[in-house]
Amino acid sequence: MRRRDQSFLEGAVVLTLSTLTVKVIGALFKIPLANILGGVGMSYFVSAYDIFTPIYSLTVTGLGVAASRLVSERAACAGPEGGEQVLRASRRLFLLLGLLGMGLLFLFARPFSRAINNPGAFLAICAIAPAVVFSCVSATYRGYFQGMTNMVPTAGSQVLESLTRLLAGTVLSYGTTLLLRERYLDTGEVLGRSFATLGEANLFIFRFSAAAAILGVTASTLVGAVYIRGRYRREAGGRGPRRRQGAAAPGLAWELLRIAVPISLSTLVINLTSVIDLMSVMNCLKTAIARDGAAIRLMYDGLIPAAVTDDLLPEYLYGSYSGLAFSLFNLAPAITAALGVSALPAVTRAYAGGQDHRMEETVNSVLRIALMAALPAGLGLFALAGPILRFLYPARLMEAAIITPVLRVMGISTILVAVTTPINSVLQATGREKLTLGMMLAGAGVKLATNFRLVSRPELNIQGVPYGSLLCYGLIVVVSLLCLRVVVGVRLHFVQVFCKPFFCAALCAGGAYSGYTLLFYRASPSLRLLMAIALGGGIYLFALLLTGAVLKSDLEMLHINEKIRKALAKLRLIS
Repeated sequence: MRRRDQSFLEGAVVLTLSTLTVKVIGALFKIPLANILGGVGMSYFVSAYDIFTPIYSLTVTGLGVAASRLVSERAACAGPEGGEQVLRASRRLFLLLGLLGMGLLFLFARPFSRAINNPGAFLAICAIAPAVVFSCVSATYRGYFQGMTNMVPTAGSQVLESLTRLLAGTVLSYGTTLLLRERYLDTGEVLGRSFATLGEANLFIFRFSAAAAILGVTASTLVGAVYIRGRYRREAGGRGPRRRQGAAAPGLAWELLRIAVPISLSTLVINLTSVIDLMSVMNCLKTAIARDGAAIRLMYDGLIPAAVTDDLLPEYLYGSYSGLAFSLFNLAPAITAALGVSALPAVTRAYAGGQDHRMEETVNSVLRIALMAALPAGLGLFALAGPILRFLYPARLMEAAIITPVLRVMGISTILVAVTTPINSVLQATGREKLTLGMMLAGAGVKLATNFRLVSRPELNIQGVPYGSLLCYGLIVVVSLLCLRVVVGVRLHFVQVFCKPFFCAALCAGGAYSGYTLLFYRASPSLRLLMAIALGGGIYLFALLLTGAVLKSDLEMLHINEKIRKALAKLRLIS
């Protein structure tokens, strides 16, 4: 595979663009899905997805990072054949762990759905189990390509997966809903069960609609695995890697596990906050309803459908939170995760080669660009939470009204989560996997304790959930930055990395809010929101250039035309 190596920032741009594309496509999937399923149906969908995510993290994400790091190290020492040796070892290991993960999901689907007080999620959990195997196959080749500093195959597989998920998931879910609803209107029954009203029948139908949507997710992972394996075979000249005498595949497998276990557990704990919410929130909501369900209904007067009884109220509130707000919360972290993935080989090589100055420059660049992406997104959610939810979910205005205050707090949390991911990648690249694991476990403990403390109170209920995330990731970010400075020895450029992006993002959020409430108040709500976002984006870009937040080195790593760089430098718009 002869090709010009990508710089870390070029790779980050490739992954970031693909992530943005994936998120847009994901919104096109989840937004209509939430409008189809509502709060209760989304609780089934999200329950399955949140159970899949930690298993995915254990068997895929951590191992993929470990493979990327080991491929990068072996390729630097032994050339392309060193990377091929790691690929051979990882293929068997990843497939074995994928089969194990699928078996665990099938085995514990029913007990887990009962433990979280959401038995209707059972079918959806079973439907997503095979996705673990297909994702492990993808991770084998993604780790190899990323370690060889080629992010294009990973980006391509991500986009293809998201397109398949959109088409298959939406068609299957909508088709299942229509079919079962027509059966009820014709016979008064759904799969042999009778219901007095269409509203009650719909709540039962949503179990199967959510499972159908999850089947679309599973199909997308299969398509992604087939694509990236085919991409490798084409770039390898249509044949697999030649076996080399003395290739210590078993030794490499153990080395992969040694590196991957702490990384996997750290990544698991990042996603474990979702599982903590899944396991604790509905149980805590049930406690809050038992204490004073009337107060909760009065708090949301006119926002809870008549068919949603006290037994279904936890699913309704949790589905509103996880189905409507959480995908917006995850947007900025998904983008900055691409920075961490792309930076890991660069940091690993600089650290292994003793290039302290280059490593420090890369780390500061990663954090600065992460904040430049996360701050306007997070502060924008804080400023315009209500209008954004009403714009995206016009068929679910009751759920949107309930969850608007939650999304405001989540806007601040998303900034912290977005910074956590690249910091962890840097610490992992320098061999501090256990350190990141300890911080994540401490944060997860704070999250769990806060959920039980706040969500169980009737006057807070679902409104208490985001404060656990805020405390959890606030603790992790502060400790992680201290570790970067004290343990790794990286000097952080405070003004350039933190102050300038925050100032520009504050202007962006303030401009967007002012535009929505003052300047464009005569326009329709949808047009007001789009114009306000455009105004905020324009202010942000202008402020970045005016304050010198964009550096000349960023443009050099992106191979921006020299004339453009000189013109911007002459105008003092880049530092």
